Amino acid sequence: MNKSVTSFSGIAVALAIALTACGGAASPTAPAATVSPTALPAATAKPTDAPKATEPATLSSPLPTAAPVAVDKSKLVPELSMYNWSDYISKDVLDKFQQEFGVKVNVDNFDSNEALFAKFQAGGNPGYDIIVPSDYMVEKMITAGLLEKFDFNNVPNVKNLDPGHYKLYFDPTGEYSLAYFWGTTGIAYDSTKLKTEITSWKDIFAPADDLKGKIGMIDDQRESIGAALRFKGYSANATDAKQIDEAKKVLLDQKTNVKGYFSSVDNRNNLISGDIVAGMLFTGDGIVATREKPGIKFIIPQGVTTVWQDNLAIPKGAKSKYTAEVFINFLLRPDIAAMNANKQAFPTPNGEALKLGLIDKELLNNKYIYPDIAAMGSKLEFLTRGDAKVQALYDRAWTEVGIGQ
Repeated sequence: MNKSVTSFSGIAVALAIALTACGGAASPTAPAATVSPTALPAATAKPTDAPKATEPATLSSPLPTAAPVAVDKSKLVPELSMYNWSDYISKDVLDKFQQEFGVKVNVDNFDSNEALFAKFQAGGNPGYDIIVPSDYMVEKMITAGLLEKFDFNNVPNVKNLDPGHYKLYFDPTGEYSLAYFWGTTGIAYDSTKLKTEITSWKDIFAPADDLKGKIGMIDDQRESIGAALRFKGYSANATDAKQIDEAKKVLLDQKTNVKGYFSSVDNRNNLISGDIVAGMLFTGDGIVATREKPGIKFIIPQGVTTVWQDNLAIPKGAKSKYTAEVFINFLLRPDIAAMNANKQAFPTPNGEALKLGLIDKELLNNKYIYPDIAAMGSKLEFLTRGDAKVQALYDRAWTEVGIGQ
């Protein structure tokens, strides 16, 4: 499927709040959602937490509301199990939850959406209460019957999310997922080791001599094949076998210039240590790298790149659904969302945290963390789920590139 402009217009609503906090311009109007929620608490009118001066004329579907809930601590379990991306939640947040509720959250890590899906598809839930799938993977897991619906009576803080991050294409009724972080896929590089600046995917796929052999790609099928597709001028959601084959050849030709395929966190660490000079990274990892080592720069490459949203979800078979919902409600508190976003350096979808000015100004003013979506327009593209036939094309291409072999 090809992305339409409305694919990311919801995120533009959240950006309007961020830009207002920074004194910037408003983002474009987001279209009203066309799918009505089912089995959710009654919706209210347009939220009042969006700044009036820049509030779009029409927001996406209203968030569900629920009366404030008193947590029944007798129903909480001593420990929760979370399956998350590497280094993607602040230890301070986990410690504070344990301090307030007496529940320890144990976190295991995955490095790709496909690895997450395979873990649950193979033999059911291996013991996790909370997972963090990206946009297109939420849709895939809903279709496969792998996610639970939320009981919003236990998650009243859903009202703090910006409406533009709710009921997006991958979960149009908003029953299975709630926004955690969002961002883009960019390129980070050590400018002290290169003669010229990196500006586009071309610099990664047709690198200068001083970059050859020093590139870290993301060990993620859709991201890396998608970048190669964009380098060829196609959508990262291409369904044409010929286009996907062309992208495969780009990756094969590039292999001699690549240090390896790693997670975004590993690319960050390798860049800081000097093991690579440039790599594909997700927003927060790129920004952390720039904090850790002078000379490292993070950019959103010219052309088209991925805009994504990672989400909190409860997998089928979770043993502690009530405690999981209490934890998710905790993560949606403005102070906690801000603590997490400021530490991890990823853009927050929590509109109330933005409205209250809880996000570090250094982050808000960074155009690579909170990009000008109105200006970028169609240069941002969600990855979307293809059918089984299309997925088989991507699987075969990835296997033939030989990643991990």
